[in-house]
Amino acid sequence: VLSRGATHALRCRGHGFDQGTSAAIQDISRRDSTIQVVQLDDMHQILLLGPEGSGKTTLLYKLKIPSWRATDMARELAYLKESPSHNGGVAGSRDPAYHYEEFSSQPLQNYGIWDIPGNETFQRMWPMFYRFVRVSAVIFVIDNFSSVRDNMDRIFQARELLHTLLNEDELRCAAFVVLLNVGWSEEEDPQQALQEHDREQALFEVLGLPEIKNEEPHKKRVLGATLNCATIAPDHPKWQAILRDIKLIHNMVPS
Repeated sequence: VLSRGATHALRCRGHGFDQGTSAAIQDISRRDSTIQVVQLDDMHQILLLGPEGSGKTTLLYKLKIPSWRATDMARELAYLKESPSHNGGVAGSRDPAYHYEEFSSQPLQNYGIWDIPGNETFQRMWPMFYRFVRVSAVIFVIDNFSSVRDNMDRIFQARELLHTLLNEDELRCAAFVVLLNVGWSEEEDPQQALQEHDREQALFEVLGLPEIKNEEPHKKRVLGATLNCATIAPDHPKWQAILRDIKLIHNMVPS
């Protein structure tokens, strides 16, 4: 049995939420108030992995509750992580650390997304998730927006983690999306997006993506993408393109 991940992570306290967003969060909380069996066989399962602070949780909940402002989300989740736990989860926190949400939309129809923390403790626990869940895709999120985005230690750590995951036997058939989380959107700031293009390509190169895409075991299942996790929505063309690519790879790569 597994609890759907929003149950502990989204306890709405009414701090600055508009009525629609507050209602959506409360609805998730009500649905997740009981332990339920997650039916994994009839839907695609996607893992959000990557270093801590890269934007995984923001991506998950902007997809689940598009009206939830990123600034409100950051404040609420910070509160949950700092608050005492009474129902399990991480010691000293209301937040269970990992989060799980289910979605229903084209082109994947039904799919679930697991947001797994990227700190050193949870990195050692990543195999627990992909060894007991049949994973269709891994979205590996990289920080390309914060003040520490140029920290080479973080970048090389991300490279090492990515290469390790690619060679895990349980993930040999999974699609891999190396996702750069940027701090702008092409629609709102096309000039900034254009200026950052060369830097993004350089980051992909440091991560080893061109070489990976030429290696026989990976060439048909690995791709790179960029988007702003803080402004994404389920119907955004970039997110829809990622889902289409995941479906294409899933149908093409033999299991």
